[in-house]
Amino acid sequence: MKLKPLNRQSVRMAATMLMLAEGSTTTLNVKLYLRDRGFKAGQSEVSSWLFRIATRERWTINDNGTYRLYYFPNFMGLPLSGTAPRVSK
Repeated sequence: MKLKPLNRQSVRMAATMLMLAEGSTTTLNVKLYLRDRGFKAGQSEVSSWLFRIATRERWTINDNGTYRLYYFPNFMGLPLSGTAPRVSK
């Protein structure tokens, strides 16, 4: 089976589906989701696409030094389910 090439639309769709289902996502989750659907998805390529998409879409990115968690922006100021409350300084 020939693998489908990765593109912005496929990465955005995968990340959106995972964030809707789980509340957040990571590059690894997006990569595995895409591979399960027949895409040629490498970690670095998915990471690059996902970071550019998240920045453009103004998604929330939580970088803990090991990996990044991606969330939809919280426009209401309410805690998102499954996430830690934000600490303001």
